Amino acid sequence: MSLNNQLPMQWEFIISKLKSSVTVVDATSPEFPLMYVNEHFTRLTGYTHEESIGRNCRFLQGTDTNPETVSNIREALRKQQSTKVEILNYTKSGQKFWNELNIDPIFNESGDCLYFVGIQYDITERKFAEEQLKLATSLAEKTSRGQLEFIGKLNHELRTPLNGIMGMIELAGMGDITEEQKEYLELARQSGEALLHIVNNSLDMAKLGRGKMGVEHIEFQPLKLIQQIVKTHELAAMNKHIRIFCHADLSIPDVLWGDPLRLRQVLDNLLSNAIKFTEQGEVQLRVDVKQRSHEKTMLMFSVRDTGIGIPSHQISQLFDAFTQSDISHARRFGGSGLGLTICKELLELMNGSITVDSAEGKGTEFHVTVPFRSRQSIFNAG
Repeated sequence: MSLNNQLPMQWEFIISKLKSSVTVVDATSPEFPLMYVNEHFTRLTGYTHEESIGRNCRFLQGTDTNPETVSNIREALRKQQSTKVEILNYTKSGQKFWNELNIDPIFNESGDCLYFVGIQYDITERKFAEEQLKLATSLAEKTSRGQLEFIGKLNHELRTPLNGIMGMIELAGMGDITEEQKEYLELARQSGEALLHIVNNSLDMAKLGRGKMGVEHIEFQPLKLIQQIVKTHELAAMNKHIRIFCHADLSIPDVLWGDPLRLRQVLDNLLSNAIKFTEQGEVQLRVDVKQRSHEKTMLMFSVRDTGIGIPSHQISQLFDAFTQSDISHARRFGGSGLGLTICKELLELMNGSITVDSAEGKGTEFHVTVPFRSRQSIFNAG
């Protein structure tokens, strides 16, 4: 017997032993009946060769099979095109299994479509794992939202008595007291302010996590705002005997439209951190026009310090919630580790961004980029 005569039998034997399910459908019949199934198909589906041949593959479908997927298969067959789908099928015993189905048309030399060859892979375990992952993600999101709502409610309850305590400390300090009592009250005030800062940050995180935080688009004077922000931090810098100064690009527009409150919150946090982590030297706020047009002005704010710096391997975690570069820093300098996370979230709401450059022992520089609407774009919108 010649080699050519042996090939059809050899190929059929090889296909029959494949670990993948293989089917061949008669493309010349409108019912697209099965002409061939290999051994793996019968093991996968539970249907014998005799029970399968001559039937349309829809006998594998069931009540939970997606009609849209079935429609896509039919459309590919009608157009005589290749297709790849994931479809839920049923075995003879009624057990569900997920099938990755690859269908290819086979044409003769005249261009007539004679067969559709299907190769199926059992992807049930993968689909099960995907469903478990989706379920776990959904539960985690629900748990996270619940925790954030609890934090928000708890911190609202904390802020009221805390504000009362701060008020009483202020009143007590106005009376006739000794220097020692004044010192104690000042320590109490500082501790109260630190706690109030943590509460406010937690409230912001809760709002951000629940999508409740919004940004405004109002008119403000950027140079005036920057001047006010720096002035706010001058006393803290002076108490640590470090220099704080600002350099602003003179081409910054007199008026911009955006959210000055959220911008101030970001810059206040960065300057506060810079002062906190700097023992000697200086803190600088630099503001430059990065891009400007009739519609938009992009400003870059750079906050540079000569402080302790951040180890390179910890920079990637810097914007994660409740994270500080070193636990010893938390004990020494205080703070919840929420501030930078909030900055990043607020900047994303404003379509801005934040990056950091740092060298341990040499200082840190944060770069904040924020777009603002210009006067011309507001007039055009009006």
